[in-house]
Amino acid sequence: MTFSHIKAVAFDMDGTLLDGRSELSQENRAACEALRASGRKILISTGRTYKSAQLPLDGFAFDGYVCSNGATVYEADGSMVHYHKLEAEAVIGILEKLHELPLYYEMHDIKSNRWIVKEDRQRMEEMIGEDELIEGINWRRFTFYTMTASASREELFARIRSGELEIVKIFIWHARPEALIGVRHELERWASKALITTSGPHNLEMIPPGVSKWEGLQYFCRKWELSAEEVMAFGDSDNDLEMLTYAGASVAMENSSATIERVAKFRAGNHIENGVAQFINQYIVK
Repeated sequence: MTFSHIKAVAFDMDGTLLDGRSELSQENRAACEALRASGRKILISTGRTYKSAQLPLDGFAFDGYVCSNGATVYEADGSMVHYHKLEAEAVIGILEKLHELPLYYEMHDIKSNRWIVKEDRQRMEEMIGEDELIEGINWRRFTFYTMTASASREELFARIRSGELEIVKIFIWHARPEALIGVRHELERWASKALITTSGPHNLEMIPPGVSKWEGLQYFCRKWELSAEEVMAFGDSDNDLEMLTYAGASVAMENSSATIERVAKFRAGNHIENGVAQFINQYIVK
């Protein structure tokens, strides 16, 4: 394999660039530094908000950020270049349905804030008090207690309708992946207003139609005059599908979903074993 033509590399975060503790390991950090030293651009392409993406990076700077599955795009300095929002009435309809269902959910706005309906906060707190072995439970607790704001249902609905709150993503979580099958079916009635995707077995994510990580990456392709063939992308979950379908060099992690394994051209090791660094060091910056 030769990747001398690659000029930009995009990384999903959870399950890809981050390790099992949701941290950027020294090995992966060094591999990213080596890519930059070789003259290549490095990009984050994640389902996280910009604010939550910055936490595990711990000051390590990338050349751009595609966040909330492509609903928001940022320059290297953190300035937003564009965003896509969900329609207000669709958000309210979805929230009314989620209120009826026994699960965790939150909304992400264009300012990277995470919102919870106050009337549902107690039940969500009880849900994240479950088994420590559940994938992502510690991160869920951290964001719940330190990064989420709450307001009454009436206040949130009013602020969404007025345009004061512009929602780019609705995040849904449950400790049992099988419980989300019925939830997804319930939410499909908004299919024309909100695309349903996922970044792991325990969640669903609703974003504006036509939005994807690859669509977000197009801003940087235009800016740097890159073709799809000159872009490499690493990912593991279904919200990476478009990115790994269209990137010239697509790399699936060992821990990837079956969907991602089918579309990716190349394979990397498991994210908990620094699979990203192993691939970069072996094939790109040898």
